[in-house]
Amino acid sequence: MRIIIHRGTHQIGGSCVELGTGDTRILLDFGMPLQDLSGTDFNDRALDDKSLQNLIDEKILFDIPGLYRGADPSVNAVLISHSHKDHCGFLPYIDSKIPVYLSKGAYELVRALNVFLPESKWTNIDGPIFLRHNRPVRIGGFSITPYLVDHSGFDAMGFLISETATGKTILYTGDFRAGGWTKKRYDDFINKPPARVDCLLMEGTMLAREGGKYPDEPAVVQGVVEAIQKSANTVIPVYCSGQNIDRIVSLYKAARKTRSLLVVDPYTAYMLKVAGDISSSIPQIEWDNIRVFVANYGRGDIYINKIAKSEREKMMISIGRKKIKAFDFTILKQKALLLMRNTMIPVVEKIPQIKGSTLIYSQWEGYIKKDTLDAKKFRDFIKRNDLGIEYIHTSGHATLEKLKEFAAKVKARQIVPIHTEYPERFKEHFGDTVVCYNDGHCFGV
Repeated sequence: MRIIIHRGTHQIGGSCVELGTGDTRILLDFGMPLQDLSGTDFNDRALDDKSLQNLIDEKILFDIPGLYRGADPSVNAVLISHSHKDHCGFLPYIDSKIPVYLSKGAYELVRALNVFLPESKWTNIDGPIFLRHNRPVRIGGFSITPYLVDHSGFDAMGFLISETATGKTILYTGDFRAGGWTKKRYDDFINKPPARVDCLLMEGTMLAREGGKYPDEPAVVQGVVEAIQKSANTVIPVYCSGQNIDRIVSLYKAARKTRSLLVVDPYTAYMLKVAGDISSSIPQIEWDNIRVFVANYGRGDIYINKIAKSEREKMMISIGRKKIKAFDFTILKQKALLLMRNTMIPVVEKIPQIKGSTLIYSQWEGYIKKDTLDAKKFRDFIKRNDLGIEYIHTSGHATLEKLKEFAAKVKARQIVPIHTEYPERFKEHFGDTVVCYNDGHCFGV
């Protein structure tokens, strides 16, 4: 089996792994990088008005024969582990004849994001093939068993891939953790690991990061409960991703425990609806203690306008019943957790109770310490409104402790680091089975 890690041996994000056997070639993930070659944050505007050849020449895309539109396709399939852009963001460039395999939840989240983007930024997946947990599929000379993993990306998967001619097997973890509301997926896997793994391609995002005060989502719930209880303000802003479904579940649980409201914007409401069509346990805006924050932007709420043009336009009725505007917060008789992002700052500042409140920051802390316009915009918002910050977050990635436990259970003959900035540290923690490669190097199993 031939393996090329096109990106990921020395950086987090932008994952892409090519596997080959005989005349079969497949890709595992095809993600947009988080950083460019200079180490600064990648801006997708770097893609605008550039040809495929330009992007290959600039080493933004890889020179992979038979992958891109306009070429004679010779890649048999692309497998996507989850819907985060650093794992699927370059799908628009592949030839439409190449089948894309992924979970239905990941597919629906990708489609949902398209609703809120300009058409030039859409990720269209023609004729997706949906993977189901522990149901093997055959692609040429490979047998692939997908399995659902615990991750902050909804309906994420890892892949156990066997070369049918030789029985050689690799395990690609994708992104995973053991502290979310789907932790049982992790437990089930390590309690019954594969009988044989020749090569473990294991993510190592957390090798150089502290696990933090909150080890799992239940701990996040308790942290948020305590923050609500001690808040003197009735409105508690929460800065987090509208696609982190697990985190929104945690915030909903905290709101329920404190008899508070969970207030989401229409974008997040849409993501919850999409995820709720896959799993009935996902909070929905029709539920009792959820409201939808609607902004008046002159021409109406920009997100509602986009939803109104989508296939889920029936959501407009539910949003109409549950809407809340900036000055409506003044008459609330209970506290409210208000989910927000940078794009919402102008309208959040219209809420009278915001000033002097304590904001819950529920993402990786490193984002707001960067020297970027978005980070500066956030810091200015905090300063301008005299906000305190409480960091209540748990990672979407496995801690070192869990990585060690996972590796010990799998007992792979070889461990190859991926999705990490510090591959050399794998040898410190996992011993002589670790082999480090550089991006673009072809190795065999």
